[in-house]
Amino acid sequence: MAFPLDTVTSAEWVAEVERDVVALLADHAHCELKAAASAHSLIAKNPEHHDLCRALTEVVIEEMEHFRIVLAELESRGGTLGEQSENTYAARLHKGSAGTRKSLVLDRLVIAHLIEARSLERFHLLSHHAKDVRLRELFAELLPSEAAHQGMYAKFARQLFGREDAEQRIAELRALEGEVMRSLPPGPTVHSGDPLRTVAVAGSPAAP
Repeated sequence: MAFPLDTVTSAEWVAEVERDVVALLADHAHCELKAAASAHSLIAKNPEHHDLCRALTEVVIEEMEHFRIVLAELESRGGTLGEQSENTYAARLHKGSAGTRKSLVLDRLVIAHLIEARSLERFHLLSHHAKDVRLRELFAELLPSEAAHQGMYAKFARQLFGREDAEQRIAELRALEGEVMRSLPPGPTVHSGDPLRTVAVAGSPAAP
């Protein structure tokens, strides 16, 4: 399976996140909530784009269903959701894109596309390499929707802003996404750094 990303994650990442499956599932559940909230916000702020709003409505429904599934799995393992914390990966994408931004809506669509694409890549890895059989099954179940979501966001970026401008911005933010991913430390989260490809952010302590 090919992914529209500038960097790839090693299989060693799976072993890293499997050290704390409960923490991974709690983070994943919060990611589903945030994805639903982001789609809801795009609907509220762009009601004039009827086709986009209809597609995003389906995304909200699907993300909340994914939240239900992941939360049930989390609780079956004795875990609890806990309070939501900032997703450093997403925050750095939004902050890093601001300086060259021409359209907030375009950037939100492209960033959502990239986040879904990275999630798709990670789900694919987990579905093939996790030692935990139930974990493999869970992420395999979520793959089709994740693939559809990342494609949908890219489609509307091209449809609303023109293929040339959309592709240029996708390329720019793909490069940024790769830089952000390489800067993140490893850990039991969906968007944590790859233990084989982690580099320090300028001005911050080096990752262990």
